[in-house]
Amino acid sequence: MATTTLSWFNSGFGAKSGTTIAALLSDVVTLVNSKSGDANFSWQVASSNVATSPYYVVLKRKDLSPGRILLLGYASAPGTNNATLLDTAPTTNALYGSYFPAGNVDSPSNITAASGAVMGDDTGALKVWANMGVASIYAAGTQPFYFDSADAVVFGFQNPTAATTYMAGAGKILVDGADSAYDGVFSLGTGNAALWGNTSNPLPWAATKPAAGSVTACIRTNHGSTDRTYYFAWTPAGSWAAIAVGSTDILTDTSVSKAWFVPVQLLGNTKGEGFVLKLRQIAYGPGTTGPFAQYSTTGPVTAARQFNGATAGGAGHPWFTNFKI
Repeated sequence: MATTTLSWFNSGFGAKSGTTIAALLSDVVTLVNSKSGDANFSWQVASSNVATSPYYVVLKRKDLSPGRILLLGYASAPGTNNATLLDTAPTTNALYGSYFPAGNVDSPSNITAASGAVMGDDTGALKVWANMGVASIYAAGTQPFYFDSADAVVFGFQNPTAATTYMAGAGKILVDGADSAYDGVFSLGTGNAALWGNTSNPLPWAATKPAAGSVTACIRTNHGSTDRTYYFAWTPAGSWAAIAVGSTDILTDTSVSKAWFVPVQLLGNTKGEGFVLKLRQIAYGPGTTGPFAQYSTTGPVTAARQFNGATAGGAGHPWFTNFKI
C-alpha cells in the first residue's frame, strides 16, 4: 500500500522565556499548546516536566493513536543510561529527541534507569537524535517553531534576524523506492539548516555509526535492521540549491510562475546498499525574500513551505512539500 501524502503546517515563531534547556522545553510546550484548537495540527502535549532534571516533553497525536515523540534534556547526567534511548552518557544542557511508534502512555518511565520500558510499548523505538547544545541552538534572540503533519513533527530554532537555523525531527520521516514510509529521528546537531542546499553538507556521511547521545549529526531508523544511521548522499554541486531567485537560479521560472523541488537522497553504512531511502516530502528548493515563504497552486492551496523564519528569507534552507517528491 502506498504511503499517504502528508500535509505540513507551520506554527510560526513561539515566545521565548529564557536560554536554558528548561526554558526551551517550556517554550515548546507553550507553542504546541497554542495549536491545540487548530484542526490543521495533528500533535499535542501529552505531558511535560520543565521544573527538575531530567526535563521532558511528550507529544502524542490528537486522535490518541499510538506513537509518542519524547523531547529530553538533562541538567546533570544520569547515573546510568537506558539503552532504549542512549549508547553513551548524555551531554548536559542539550536537547535530545526520540520516537516511539507504538508508544501508548503519556508520561515516560526509566529515563534515568539502565533498562525498562520508557513509553509503555517500546516496540520499534528509536534512540535519540544527535545532541543539540542549548548554548548554540537557543541563545538570546533565538525562538522556537515547528512543522506539523499527521506522521511527523520537525522542530526549528532561529533568530528571525539571522539565517542560521537549527533543526530536528521525529516520526515517519523516511520513504523508500516502493513508497513505503519508515520511522526515523534526526537532528543536525549544532549544524546550520541554511547549508541544506549548499556545498557545506549539514548532515555528512560518517564511516562509523555514531553513538546515540553524541553530537554527530545523523538520521536514525530501524529500516532493514535495528538502529541504523543514514546521511545526505551528496551535496548540490556548485550550490545550485542555494542561489537567490534570478536569472541564474534553476529552481524557479518567474515568467511562468513555476518552482521546482528536488528530493534528498540518503546513504547509510551498508556496503553496496545504494540509495534506498530519501526524506519524506522534505526537499531542496528555491530561495526566498521573506519569512516562512510558501508556494501555492490555484485556489490558493499551499504546495510548499520553506523551513526558514528569517525576515529576509534566504537561499539554501529546506522545503516541506505537500506533495510527494
